[in-house]
Amino acid sequence: MLPSALVSTYQQYKLDTDSVAAWLASTAKSLGYSADLLDSSVAATSTSQPRASGGRLKGKARSNAKKTAAAGASSSAPAPKPSGPKYVISVRSFVSLAEYIAEKAAPVPEVFRTVIDRVIAARSKFGGQLRDYGEAINPGSDAKHQHFVDVLAKVRSVLSPLMPAVKDEDGQSDAARLANRFTGLAVYEASQEFLNLPDVARPGTAQNDDSTYEAQPERSFEEAIFAPDALINDLGHVRSHIRWIWSNHKDGLFEVAPAAVATDTAVALARGLIDEVLPLLEWNGGIGDLLERYYLLRCIVQGWKLEDLKVAANVKDNFNHKTYDIADGTYLLPYRLLEAFIPVVEERGQVPIYKEGMFGYWDPKSNRSLKTGLQKFEDDRALLMPFFSEIATAMRGVDNWPVKDELYQGVEELAKTKKVPFYAAFAAQIFLDITYELGEHVERGFDAFQEQTNFMNNDVEQHFEFHSKLKIKSWTAAHDQMLREFQKSIQWLGKDPLRNVQNRLLARMGAPASTMPMHLIFRMSPVVSGLMLFHFRLVYSHVGRAVADAWGSVQYAQHLYNAACRERLVGREDRWQDMEVLYANLGEGSFYVGGEAPKTAADYFKKFSLQMGTSAAAMTGTRRRGAPLASGAGPRGLKEGCPVSCMFKGRYVRGQIGPSGFLTPERVDQIIDLSLFEPIETPNDGKGDGLVLGRIEHPAILKEKAKKTMAMGTNKQQRKKAADGGRVTPSQLIQPLTWALQAETLELAFPLLTFHRWCWRLLRSVKESCDSLLTTRYGPGYLETERQLPFVVGWILMAAGGLGNDVPDRRMLEIAAGVIGELGGCEAGSIVSEKILGNIFDMPIAFEEEDA
Repeated sequence: MLPSALVSTYQQYKLDTDSVAAWLASTAKSLGYSADLLDSSVAATSTSQPRASGGRLKGKARSNAKKTAAAGASSSAPAPKPSGPKYVISVRSFVSLAEYIAEKAAPVPEVFRTVIDRVIAARSKFGGQLRDYGEAINPGSDAKHQHFVDVLAKVRSVLSPLMPAVKDEDGQSDAARLANRFTGLAVYEASQEFLNLPDVARPGTAQNDDSTYEAQPERSFEEAIFAPDALINDLGHVRSHIRWIWSNHKDGLFEVAPAAVATDTAVALARGLIDEVLPLLEWNGGIGDLLERYYLLRCIVQGWKLEDLKVAANVKDNFNHKTYDIADGTYLLPYRLLEAFIPVVEERGQVPIYKEGMFGYWDPKSNRSLKTGLQKFEDDRALLMPFFSEIATAMRGVDNWPVKDELYQGVEELAKTKKVPFYAAFAAQIFLDITYELGEHVERGFDAFQEQTNFMNNDVEQHFEFHSKLKIKSWTAAHDQMLREFQKSIQWLGKDPLRNVQNRLLARMGAPASTMPMHLIFRMSPVVSGLMLFHFRLVYSHVGRAVADAWGSVQYAQHLYNAACRERLVGREDRWQDMEVLYANLGEGSFYVGGEAPKTAADYFKKFSLQMGTSAAAMTGTRRRGAPLASGAGPRGLKEGCPVSCMFKGRYVRGQIGPSGFLTPERVDQIIDLSLFEPIETPNDGKGDGLVLGRIEHPAILKEKAKKTMAMGTNKQQRKKAADGGRVTPSQLIQPLTWALQAETLELAFPLLTFHRWCWRLLRSVKESCDSLLTTRYGPGYLETERQLPFVVGWILMAAGGLGNDVPDRRMLEIAAGVIGELGGCEAGSIVSEKILGNIFDMPIAFEEEDA
């Protein structure tokens, strides 16, 4: 069952239906109704279904409940496992149970009325339409079938006199109010009413009743057609929020990588909703057949005649393209296109070759709103068929494709089972939605992916050139091999392995090479481009942090910079912009023990020593030549950042995927809670637009976030209260996740490998400028090899604090500040923030002027 963090409309309906059955059966039994007359019972241990009731109230809540006329109202807390038998209550028993309760004049709780009204609201929209059109779209159905909503209405009518009085609305009777509430509902209407209803307790069982009750599952066409409607409604909410992501991406608000991760996560959540309803859909001819009938029902309700739908101008697919806009909301067309792709991958191991223009072309500059249904369908086909072929090539033509999004997984499952998984149809529709939303900007994601990975490749090469002779024991050949493998994977994708596979096959057939654009899978899908860029960013950030920690370059350059600025030796115009950007993103905790930068000359050196992993006494005491300065524990490294992004390493770096795997709603809810950013300006439009985030600075909150991050890594994280109780709409997960990922983008993309080299160059210049003073104060052996450059910072800070001989000497700090000022005052001081992040990565950084 889905965690309640994102429970589906249909699952809510099933829980409500079971609670109605449970209250009726349990209450009747408590009033003397024979348990033998209940439909069926099995041992409670034989079921894996949750108990219909929400559990028994405790303490004050239980005491208050006893004072109400409602018998057995339950809390929303998880119920204890029942020890009694399980009863499956058939729909036909509902009325007889209600009549028995009415005869005994037992009070009916308000919560029962609320829940049965909710079920009626969910189902009533089908009553009239199925009576009118059910036989037309489902010839084998029983025309005399007793509709479930009629049973519920009868139950409500029988028990109405025993319900608490309700104040009339505008002078209407209770019956009139109820009738008006459910009239005029069309089949295609979203069940938003379900989501808008308050989170209330469901009616529970009678006191001391340890039995389990649930409504007998229906396998009727009415139930089957209701399920996809409820599901499609939920999917529509997910779909609209994905459109919101990419509309904002087009406007420059969201970068492609966080947009792609949030989108793939949203599709994974939708997949969970689909899996919840799938068994019922399979009972009634399968999802394909039900989608067909559901589409017909929507068309008929909108005035189409059945004969016009089934005798279409295009007899090849028996689809009237004039109904395209109706079908667009049913996922029938991407489902059919996936069905059409099955023969292409029928033969195991076969790699399909798509001939350019086989199904026409999509013009990204065209106005889709002016197109006919046929033209829209042709665009869909012209986009999906070559993209499916690219996925199939990645599946069968190369080993270990780095990132597999939900659409990739769907096509992969289709190739194995020769059946269309419904989540693949949804993912295909999302692919189309994003394409049409971006239009001529659809390749923007590919451009970002290509430019940034090219930079990463060149950056690694420059790293090896820089360190060709500069070595350190803590950075081994294995570390270099890791960097080389990272570089090779970028270069491999840069050569377009999919096109190489296709061209080799064409050459074997004596055909000319493909004329399709290179890197087509990335050009066509911003999601694929964004996820692959995210994959490389995670690895690039990890190796950059590892290099910076091994050499100590970034941390100790910051210690020197902090001291120079605190002593007012660096003017505002000479500030080191790149260091300030990194410091603002990583926070004080990455550079200083205790999470607070030192403010006095004496503390500069103490904090340096603690960060270095040694004591101040070890450096200020008389040193033997060659004696180690650092402790056995070693220096403290930069703290792991980007907690939200890093939680996706398993999925997008290590390839952990699967329908029951990582991306459950509960886990996504927990991941969002790890974010180190908080709203500082909230939107007032209800859509999430205009939200401004700021980094959390409160130490206690940061400490708690760190604990949660560690708990997530060990699977000990406790459920959040949102995941324990009420419903969470897609916007409550998808939008905050998008914002949380976007907030971490700058830190994740920051080129630490590049910045390490600039920090090392600075330390070299400082050492050269201060060499004579350092030699005079500490002797010619103050530095034995270049890899000990970070110790120069320690000697300078020690002298400035007057440690060692109790005479403060700021001369070296002043010289070092001059070197820093020269760097900050020239282009090199902002090369990362302006040239790389701003220009190459398209992440412009705005700076606020500090008050004097």
